[in-house]
Amino acid sequence: MSIVVGQPPEEHNRQFAVPGVRVVRTAVVVLLVLLVALPALAEGPVAVVNGEEISRETLYQVTNWSNIMFTIYRQFPRFAQALLTTEEGKAVQRRYEEDMLERLILHTLKLQEARKRALTPAEEQLQAEVDRIVADIADRNQLTPAQLLEVLTQQGRTLEEFRQEISVWAREELLLAALYDEVTGHVAVDETDIAGYYEDHEDLYYDAEGNLRPLQEVREEIERALLDVKRREAWQAWLEQLREEAEVTINL
Repeated sequence: MSIVVGQPPEEHNRQFAVPGVRVVRTAVVVLLVLLVALPALAEGPVAVVNGEEISRETLYQVTNWSNIMFTIYRQFPRFAQALLTTEEGKAVQRRYEEDMLERLILHTLKLQEARKRALTPAEEQLQAEVDRIVADIADRNQLTPAQLLEVLTQQGRTLEEFRQEISVWAREELLLAALYDEVTGHVAVDETDIAGYYEDHEDLYYDAEGNLRPLQEVREEIERALLDVKRREAWQAWLEQLREEAEVTINL
């Protein structure tokens, strides 16, 4: 998949048509890419999470900073240069990297916990998820199975290799879903919570004729909504504790 960006204004097109400017512009793009990519070449992990390293290359791939900057540069070159060459711009970049690194740390912690609990998806479940994702990718790109295979062949990949790539992160997603269920499985909603919510939000339960739907009619709907909120709160509290107790060294 490629990113389609807007064309520059007409006056910019005329400006870039001046002889020699295109060469300079290309050189600037190369310089920008190098400025963004150089930190990824630094030695040593960017973080160590309970003894498990997160490489700088991994952070570089997750931030996708080169593609972001290249896209910005094509439309707003001065803004892109400011981001990379001013202290304020570097602060923005660093904040973004810190946020993405924290996400990587939490992701690593969750996978570590899933392994500790010996959670594993069934092979049938994994293959079904891979099938679903492959079909979704083909559908979103308006490709038939044969056309998808042709595209992969043009890229020098087989369908099996493509499925294997997908299965890596599909397995992780299934592991995290299983971890979420295990961590929040104890959460429950009692009748007092349901009745209280109903009384406080009666305005949500009038039908088209203006009649208030009885509690028993909407009870399951309320229970599902409250349970979802409570499970997410329990998950967030558990994550915060997991992060607090983890041994994490950051070398950003």
